Amino acid sequence: MALLTGAALGSRVSIPPSARWLLPFILLAAVAAWRYSRRRALVWLTGLGFALAAMLLSSDALTRTLASPLRAALDTRYRHFNLDTLSRGPTPEPLVSRFEIVQDAAVSDDAVVMPVAVTAVQIDGKWQGIPRELVRLTIGGAVASPRLAQWRAGRTATAPVAFRRPASYFDDGVGDFERELAIAGTTLFGSIKSGFLVELEARGSPLEEAAATIRAHVRTAISRHVGTRAPVAAAIVTAILIGDRTGLPDAVRQRLQAAGTYHIIAISGGNIALLAGLLLALLPLFLVRGRAAAGVTIVVLAGYACIVTAGPSVWRATVMAIVYLGARVLDQRSPPWQAMAVACIALVVTSPLSVADPGFLLTFGATAALVEGAPRLYAFAQLTLIHIRPSPKNGSGHRLFAAVLSWGVASVLASVAVEIVLLPVAAQSFSRVTAAGVVLNLLAVPLMAVVQMAGMVVVAAASRFAAVADVAGSVAALAANAIIDSARLVDAVPSLSPRVPAPGPVLIVIYYVGLGLSLVVPRVRGFAAILVVVAGGCMVGGVPADTGRTPAAADREARLTMLDVGQSESMLLELPGALPLLIDAAGAPFGTPGDQIGARVVAPALWRRGVRRLGALLVTHGDPDHIGGAVSVVHDFRPLQLWTGIPVPSHEASQVLRSDAVRIGTVPLELRRGMDWTWGRARVRVLHPPAPDWERPQVRNDDSVVLEVLFGDVALLLTGDISAAVEAEILPQLSPATTRILKVAHHGSRTSSSSRLLDGWRPQIALISCGRGNRFGHPTTEVLERLRAAGTRVYRTDLDGQTTLETDGRHLRVRTYMEGRQE
Repeated sequence: MALLTGAALGSRVSIPPSARWLLPFILLAAVAAWRYSRRRALVWLTGLGFALAAMLLSSDALTRTLASPLRAALDTRYRHFNLDTLSRGPTPEPLVSRFEIVQDAAVSDDAVVMPVAVTAVQIDGKWQGIPRELVRLTIGGAVASPRLAQWRAGRTATAPVAFRRPASYFDDGVGDFERELAIAGTTLFGSIKSGFLVELEARGSPLEEAAATIRAHVRTAISRHVGTRAPVAAAIVTAILIGDRTGLPDAVRQRLQAAGTYHIIAISGGNIALLAGLLLALLPLFLVRGRAAAGVTIVVLAGYACIVTAGPSVWRATVMAIVYLGARVLDQRSPPWQAMAVACIALVVTSPLSVADPGFLLTFGATAALVEGAPRLYAFAQLTLIHIRPSPKNGSGHRLFAAVLSWGVASVLASVAVEIVLLPVAAQSFSRVTAAGVVLNLLAVPLMAVVQMAGMVVVAAASRFAAVADVAGSVAALAANAIIDSARLVDAVPSLSPRVPAPGPVLIVIYYVGLGLSLVVPRVRGFAAILVVVAGGCMVGGVPADTGRTPAAADREARLTMLDVGQSESMLLELPGALPLLIDAAGAPFGTPGDQIGARVVAPALWRRGVRRLGALLVTHGDPDHIGGAVSVVHDFRPLQLWTGIPVPSHEASQVLRSDAVRIGTVPLELRRGMDWTWGRARVRVLHPPAPDWERPQVRNDDSVVLEVLFGDVALLLTGDISAAVEAEILPQLSPATTRILKVAHHGSRTSSSSRLLDGWRPQIALISCGRGNRFGHPTTEVLERLRAAGTRVYRTDLDGQTTLETDGRHLRVRTYMEGRQE
């Protein structure tokens, strides 16, 4: 516990190197306490020493990770690359790089993705070596997929790579994704235009090549004997066997995560335990028992970990199993939790930043819950709730029933124990808590075992016994489809898996202090249980965040917040007397999936502002950078109304959004020019679009909904992505308010924000939502010059981050994220 606490603190803050001089003094004090038999002091001093050592290790690792050598090398070439994230500049040209392939290349979202470790870059014609740094490469071109078989883990290749930094979003309540990725090992993203540009230089070691060959055989066998009849089931089988989840559709992935059963396809403790159990059960048939069986199992588990592609989660589970079985080989009969502790120490010492990985917490938290929590819950149930021990006098039928009941109760209580222990981890890391997993795991875990065993038969029989492989493939497909179908429970009952705001550190500490006290101090168990229930209830219910306004101000002031969502758009309007209005829900441009921005950026930002439900969601038009995160927002905040413009029947995203909104009780409303109503203490006017006189075959920027919101003497103009032509149409309708705020159309494109609009309405403040270093050059120089000529003060999300305007209808205050960051 001391090591974990120290490593966790060191991964959050930088510790000065001078702190290491405290270690000798702590050691001397511990020796003195031992010499004079001060046992309690010895325990505390030893714990303090371990915590400080782990803190220093973790802090040093954090400093090395964030000081990216590759980024520094790129800065010597591009000058702007390694500066603060605010820096703008052209997209860097590709740089010839040498890299070692870390995982086999795979197709994901119609592109080839390949994690690599860059070892050198060519600058000014000379190779410059750098320490291994993990980069996620995306390879374009039609020839990428046919060359997948050549791009195997362990091989070395060169190619011209265009590097880019991970996106950062500067909003209150939103985490630093760039920092999180760096701690997890990925410092940069890269792209290669064509597979023809990738040149293999060297093959991997014999072990790496053999492992890659086995993985290729597994993929081929599963594709042939499972994928031909059930492609999604084949993706499940492949994930369970070798950890390759790239073929899994996003919809299925999200459903399994919401159901709490995603862990069964992420190779970890369950898969390792099942494989170890099978080996220990089968080896005695070949006269291999006791220590020899444990030794053979260790070798097989280590080999299996080298083959699969699931990464750290596999090695965590494998290390635990090896430590436990290694103790058995040495005839050391230690309890399982001691093996778990030794494995945990080994991982923390060798990789201190692993404590910041949610997978680390899930692995050891779930194991601790099963080892310590589940038996206690089962014993409590035996004593207080049910008596399921069969009597020798009862018949065989009664004994069988008792055995089945005992298994069912033990399984449910094991799931309950895991959910209790991991509740804060799930809420903090994934903004979700689920009760569905308690029940669904009773079905999913046995089905996972069936899939794993049937899949192994397919792989073993594929070469020579095709008929056997077909039968096993059918069994695997049935079991995999059953796993997918069981997760549909959360679609039918969404309340079983609600999304929640990430809890604060104080709440998490209170929860785990209460949980720890309930286990080790029986005298205060009742009080500790109250702490756990209250803290857990606050997490599930979502404790209101600090909104930055007093209740009195919220009753009389309006607040507009333009969120920093990169090269997309989302604004929150809070008015006295009404539930909040969200204008657009962000998303990813270029047609790429954008729902993650809604879930990972928009939702946390709204939660931080105290928003739990929306009065309405306005989608100005159906472009991905405006509608991409809307489905996620609808499910998380259940708006009373959904406001849209001109319908486009063939636009899939709009139709899915509408159907999902209707299903949860949201009322759809199509806005048309001339509509006028009161929203809270403000007046809302629809200036565009007019009623359509022809059916739209596709989404158009000029069909964007344009609203004017009047609050006292302040007017807010929301323009979507309209062009100068539509601006000219709405200009005569605009109100001559004292204070005028313009949301600049189309991220500052030169086709909008015309001189005619600016000179005719003269806004004092302009808000521009645009991504840092975006490839479109938004906002353009022409637009900025026109705004400057009009005397308009400009706020941009790429420079200012989240921007908040507060007004009582007469006076206006503006706050930006960067101003608070500087303070």
